[in-house]
Amino acid sequence: SSAFDYAEVLFRRGQVISALEINDQLSERDDLPDGMGQLIAVRSRQWRAYTVDYAGGVGLAYGHDNNLNSAPLGERLTLTLSGRPISLEVSPEFRANGGSYTGVTAGVTRTQEGLGLTSRVSGSLRGRFSGVSQYEMVQASFLIDLAESSEDSRWSTLFGADHLNFGKNAIFSSSTLRASYRVANINNCSFLPTVAAQYQYFHKQPSLSGVESSLGLEMDCFFLQSDLAQRVGMAVSALDNRATRSNRLGSDRSGWRLNLAIQKQVGSGQLLAQYVHTDLGDESGYSSIFSNGAKREESLDSFFVRYLLPAPFFGRSAQFTASLYHNAQRSTIELFRTRGTSAEIGVNWGI
Repeated sequence: SSAFDYAEVLFRRGQVISALEINDQLSERDDLPDGMGQLIAVRSRQWRAYTVDYAGGVGLAYGHDNNLNSAPLGERLTLTLSGRPISLEVSPEFRANGGSYTGVTAGVTRTQEGLGLTSRVSGSLRGRFSGVSQYEMVQASFLIDLAESSEDSRWSTLFGADHLNFGKNAIFSSSTLRASYRVANINNCSFLPTVAAQYQYFHKQPSLSGVESSLGLEMDCFFLQSDLAQRVGMAVSALDNRATRSNRLGSDRSGWRLNLAIQKQVGSGQLLAQYVHTDLGDESGYSSIFSNGAKREESLDSFFVRYLLPAPFFGRSAQFTASLYHNAQRSTIELFRTRGTSAEIGVNWGI
């Protein structure tokens, strides 16, 4: 029939989903010639293999971090003991220690397009290894992303799980559920309300664990002809972190977060930059030994920039990378005032 031939034409043009849709409609007809039903079923199985795509990559990097152990800024801490301030010297092993490190990354993604639904499953592993084993870090991530199968997708949902090992010890694990829906598209910019919840578990100190929920608005803009940037993103969200144990210092926390990101073509490569500001405050006093029981108020600023440049002399899919990361956390309690900067260069290979 003409529909049978038209489905074949769509498939050969790369429109696999449309071809499968017509093929499925044909399989439901009861007036097919003898043998055609079986041919349609075989063709459907063969075509569905083309809806699945695998991608992956590995990377190697060398860098330097001036605060490998994320230590507090000061060399002395002031405690409140028996109502009096007492200044104590911080042991050298708990002060900021800088040094060089080797970074290793690996990841794989499986994407499948279906009728009305696109699914993406990915896993990644990142390791940072230095001359001091107690500062080594390994992080594993797993994501499942479901979205409307469309060039202009309106909705998406995501489930993620993360685990962090530091110094060969399990430190932190989390699981995240997130959903967004596009409500408007104005001048190449999409606006998406988002809602998310994350369970946070601290292995060494379970009392710090909690459930953090967020409600916010994202803006994602594409400017293909712009000299400023080709893509700009911004997200603002309100945060609420509920303690899962009654003995958590400071009890519940609340605040807000701002996230800005840009992507720009620079020469033959891509420049990526991101700035994040987070404000959080405790519901009650943190501890009587810190600032005489004051509430902990914190703000964290982080800035990340990376440049990616094709590097064919390392392989057809190779990219040279250069990255800079800086973070600074202010707090009403000295113990939580930190600052660190790291820089690295490396090569990534896509698979």
